[in-house]
Amino acid sequence: MIPVAAMLLASQHLVRLGTKTPVLTFHDVIPHRTQKSLWFDCSVSEFTSILNRLAERRARFVSVEDLYLHLTKGTPLPPRAVAITFADNYLGFYRYALPILRARKIPTVMFVHTGFVGSQVGRPKMSWAQLIELDREGLVTLASQTVTHPEDLRTLSRVTQLKEMADSKASLQKHLGHPIRFLAYPNGRFNADSLQAAKQAGYAMAFSEEQAPAELSSSLFAVNRYVHTKWDRAWKDAYGK
Repeated sequence: MIPVAAMLLASQHLVRLGTKTPVLTFHDVIPHRTQKSLWFDCSVSEFTSILNRLAERRARFVSVEDLYLHLTKGTPLPPRAVAITFADNYLGFYRYALPILRARKIPTVMFVHTGFVGSQVGRPKMSWAQLIELDREGLVTLASQTVTHPEDLRTLSRVTQLKEMADSKASLQKHLGHPIRFLAYPNGRFNADSLQAAKQAGYAMAFSEEQAPAELSSSLFAVNRYVHTKWDRAWKDAYGK
């Protein structure tokens, strides 16, 4: 249950609209699914299938900036709008998802935990050179997912949360040379301190993983997103069949 304080914080900046827009979040993209694959993995064939099925339903893919203007100013989105996001800065995005997104000209946002940029431990992460390439190309908006990707921000003090968010923002801005405006809470977990820290760190909008359309979010600093495995439910919640 989200505390009342969290629901009220910055809610005055979220325009109440009659539309419903699904925001999807993907994590790693892999060549093929195996017995070792995790729930958040999405194979190339699965990723392509989801995009194809959305295209069959005449989905219109919008950027995170489009979504921000829609939620804050009421700027209209096209009919059947869908926003795509990615988490965790996996190299699999660069190798397998990016070529597909480029070919289809689908905008997306990548949330980066800056303490692991370029890491080859476990699942490889994209390097700063690759992130700069994406940033300059413009199809992918780069955003923050804190420095160390805490398992649960709710267990941390507000001061520690603020440092995670502010330091990540500063690192991205130093390497990319422009302001970073958007944040995602690791694992979608947050509390009232998280919302206050995100606002204090200077973000314009932050994302949770509450499974509901973006317009039904409790706050501009807790914008709803569906995990990619719920993409069909997300569509039906917003647009019906």
